[in-house]
Amino acid sequence: MQNPGYSFSQIRDGDVFDVVVAGGGASGMTAALVAHLEGLKVLLIESSAQVGGTSSRSAGTLWIPGNRFEQAATQSEQQSAVDAARVYLDAAVGERSSASLRESFLASGPLLIEYLLANTLVRFKACPKHSDYYPWLEGARKGHRAIESEIFDGRALGENLALLRPTLQEFMVFGGMMVSKADIDLLLKAGKTWAGTWHAIKLVSRYAMDRLNYPRGTRLTMGSALTGSLLCSLLKHNVSLALRSKILSATAIGGGAHELVLDTPQGTSTIYCKKGLVLAGGGFSGNKQWREKYLPKPTPEHTSTTGLSSGATLDLGLSLGGVMGELQGDNCWWFPSSIASRDDGKTIVFPHILMDRAKPGIWAVGMDGKRFVNEGVCYHEFSRAQYAAGAIPCWLICDATALKRYGMGLIRPGAHNVKKWQKNDYLKSATSIAALAQRLDIPTEQLELSVKAMNAIAASGRDPDFGRGEDHLSRQNGDACHTPNPSLGPITVAPFYAIRLEPSDLGTGIGLKVDDHARLLDAGGTPVPGVYACGNDMNSIMGGQYPAPGVTLGPGMTFAFIAAQHCAASQADQAKGATKIPPVEQIQ
Repeated sequence: MQNPGYSFSQIRDGDVFDVVVAGGGASGMTAALVAHLEGLKVLLIESSAQVGGTSSRSAGTLWIPGNRFEQAATQSEQQSAVDAARVYLDAAVGERSSASLRESFLASGPLLIEYLLANTLVRFKACPKHSDYYPWLEGARKGHRAIESEIFDGRALGENLALLRPTLQEFMVFGGMMVSKADIDLLLKAGKTWAGTWHAIKLVSRYAMDRLNYPRGTRLTMGSALTGSLLCSLLKHNVSLALRSKILSATAIGGGAHELVLDTPQGTSTIYCKKGLVLAGGGFSGNKQWREKYLPKPTPEHTSTTGLSSGATLDLGLSLGGVMGELQGDNCWWFPSSIASRDDGKTIVFPHILMDRAKPGIWAVGMDGKRFVNEGVCYHEFSRAQYAAGAIPCWLICDATALKRYGMGLIRPGAHNVKKWQKNDYLKSATSIAALAQRLDIPTEQLELSVKAMNAIAASGRDPDFGRGEDHLSRQNGDACHTPNPSLGPITVAPFYAIRLEPSDLGTGIGLKVDDHARLLDAGGTPVPGVYACGNDMNSIMGGQYPAPGVTLGPGMTFAFIAAQHCAASQADQAKGATKIPPVEQIQ
């Protein structure tokens, strides 16, 4: 499958497009795909050699209240599901963001899913155990609002698989075999149960066959499944792609049209877009100056994103009259991450999302040797707690039993690769708690007191200090076979281990101010004709909060859908502010 738009010779001076999308992540690809399906001539521009962006490295989860899977599982009507989510967002976000923007998201999110299912190769499945992250708030649910992509067969992309950004190398097995959380659960049972063993045989066999023809596995999971199916849909419909290209300048020429000067590998070209310029460049995670300006102090050194989002599309929006939105708390979302080096010298920023922090026997302490958080909270709130307590960096600590059973960071369950990570000082170890404290430069007496308290908590099954193991999230991500509490375990068996954690952003939250149709707003609150923003280029509707898994991709792709539909609306409808979104019954 070769897309004729991939040939840069196809982009010529004077070319005219209805819509130009700047940014090839999940949101940008969604905007380009929907605009094309609505009958518009589209060009998707990506600054790197591959599409997918940070979305390809993510879990690929979308938080879409009222989706068809939630309706089926809860036997509720879409409107009642949306109403409950509105209550939850009002409690979690409140006045931190525009209620009108949140309403636009809630109304259009289910429509996006139905549209993609009806018109593209993207397929979703339910996430019944993906709980909202603030379960104590009114309207929260323990599952079903989040959805994720079904596994996608990358062989459908053929040679164009090379155009898709791969996931983190450390998230793959054998250096190229992607696995999901469900796969991991079964792989850990290989050799112990028939189901686990058979699953391992199937995965390894498929991967071995893949490597005969491809540089990596073609069984795409999580974020790669989402972006892979979007890319395959774009190629199927011959949507024009311009890779390794960027917009140098944009000039409004009236009626919402723009003249764009592009920098491509073949040189500079001037093109035109008649209906819409959609900014989807992914924010500014890769821009040191913007990070120092907007992120909290100490400014995080590392990012869990690709680092390719330079803020160039934000600058472009500002040059066209747009303005930045209101400050968003920390102005980003967080992953607590450990930092290591690959054999080739490249830096690994490994996010500790859910596989270790909530497991029994794994605890966190600051440089003062004291606990500061319920270790099982969501990743965003964990790093927020680091800032609040001054625990930057902090240490995850455990004993030999927990490390072997659950792994920690880059050390996988079974702990077969311990020596490698000890050698490069990623994994600290000692034969006593006192010796570990000395290695970590932590007050010895305080760490010994903390471990003593941890062991008492584990024995009692109750954490009176931070409530770990009492909340749904830490129990769910713990070990259901461990008693008396699935998230609380002791530190007793030498040697003892530690990994250093620091906050890294998983994306930036402050962006360009938009209206309910994703149109840029100027300083006076008036829409900038023909310019839209979505994804992390748009000021987040979450107001700096992280209320559930998928609250970046869900709204990002939804507002991409809204922007594309608005571009496709008739000029008369645009003047009235109408968006061409078909009724659900027309697309089911």
